Amino acid sequence: MDITDAYAHCGLRKYRPYEELDRSMRAAGVKRAVLAQHHGEFDNSYLEGIVRREPARFRAVFLVDTEAPGAMDEITHWAGRGWFRGIRFRAEAVVKHRVLWDWAATLGLHIVADRPVDGVVKELGQFAGDHPRSRVVVTHMGWSEGSEAALELAACGNVMVQVSGMHSHGLMPYENLRPWIEKLHGAFGRERLMYGSNYPVMGEEVVYQQEIKLLREGRLGVPAADARAVIDENAQRVWFEGTPGKR
Repeated sequence: MDITDAYAHCGLRKYRPYEELDRSMRAAGVKRAVLAQHHGEFDNSYLEGIVRREPARFRAVFLVDTEAPGAMDEITHWAGRGWFRGIRFRAEAVVKHRVLWDWAATLGLHIVADRPVDGVVKELGQFAGDHPRSRVVVTHMGWSEGSEAALELAACGNVMVQVSGMHSHGLMPYENLRPWIEKLHGAFGRERLMYGSNYPVMGEEVVYQQEIKLLREGRLGVPAADARAVIDENAQRVWFEGTPGKR
């Protein structure tokens, strides 16, 4: 079974460089990965370079400073280069910076929305409805302890949720998170969930391998019969269709 990691980090100033990510992916049997730019880094050249070199293995999501006067121009710049399929925003930015979200969608980008989303579910739903051709991918299970508001987004057919970041909210084998992931599966179904490692935030490399094993075996709230969709097919469909390159 191929594995496509829908959410990993890579960098020179924060986290780990390409060479370490590559080694960890191979050790975990991961064939492809989507690289999400980390907060605080607005020069997306490093990630672009990785996609340029290995477009069959990597796709990437860029970041801009939404508070900067030239944010819209920056979105145009990075989208126009053709190597990025999406942009990462904090979920709450859909309220203050809705114009930037609209522009990104107009340029054909998917949106990676950082959880928590419980305070902006209505606004995210409105955005998704206005831009049905763009996927809105909510990170880290949309997790907000004590709130199930993220489930409301299942009514929007272009909203997806990452099964990611479990290591930030529990210990292996994540028994405390399984009921929530089961609810996500029940609401979004097998075709709108995707696994993301959040590499290298999990710390120990073995956690990467263990999370994939839990999903394959149906022990993380997703039935084993649906594991292929969640750990490979959905991310391929969203991020790897077509050939990246200058538009």
